[in-house]
Amino acid sequence: MPPLIRSFARKLPARLAAAAIVLGVWWALSLAFPPLVVPDIPTVAVSLRDILTSPDGQEAIFTTVQRLALGLASGLALGGAIGLLAGFSTRFHDVCSPIIGILQTVPPVCWVVMALVWFGFNGRPAIFIVAVSTIPYVVVNLSEGVRNVDPKLLEMAHCYRFSRAKVLRHIILPSVKPYFRSALKISTGAAWKIVVMGEVLTTSTGIGGEIVTARLNLAPEAIIAWAVVVVVLYYLCQAMFSLHLPKTLMKGPR
Repeated sequence: MPPLIRSFARKLPARLAAAAIVLGVWWALSLAFPPLVVPDIPTVAVSLRDILTSPDGQEAIFTTVQRLALGLASGLALGGAIGLLAGFSTRFHDVCSPIIGILQTVPPVCWVVMALVWFGFNGRPAIFIVAVSTIPYVVVNLSEGVRNVDPKLLEMAHCYRFSRAKVLRHIILPSVKPYFRSALKISTGAAWKIVVMGEVLTTSTGIGGEIVTARLNLAPEAIIAWAVVVVVLYYLCQAMFSLHLPKTLMKGPR
């Protein structure tokens, strides 16, 4: 049995229990509050079906996924390059640390406001804030991973006269695998929240635009249904990353 399927089967009972708890609390709240406050499960299920089967709903999902992919890829690429350089060079690490601290500290809503001035109401601000929010996670994790590479492995590479490319491929990258996976998991979860928030504040398209429309139409069941879509898409991303991470990151150092 493949490791991913085996891991999923092992965690399935706990996940089913968590789902049962969430649905139970939701059902109880729907009995205690009016539908405008907490819509019942069947109503949300109908709204979710309408989203998934309508062309407009599918287009909104595709638009948001495209924006998230562009922002996440940009953040991972730039953050990965900076993180590796910061791990190798103490001087570069000292120079970029304050900048990374600024990116971590400034609230995403501030970047949204600035991005509106720079890019306008066209969806690009959502891409920008995803990239800006992703960079710090990647830089901090990868630089820490490079700094924690086993010195004995580097000494062995020096003794066998490994080239820099060979050291990077066979020692550095496999050693930072846990740090990269951690950065990817955290940044992906944050990216889904940020891209939808960015769409809510900067455009009328995508999942965020649909949530705004649902709010204006006083349709809480649609808002919850879109939240369910985002959660499912997040877990699909996690599964995809687990299956398709580069082979050099999936193998341990030898």
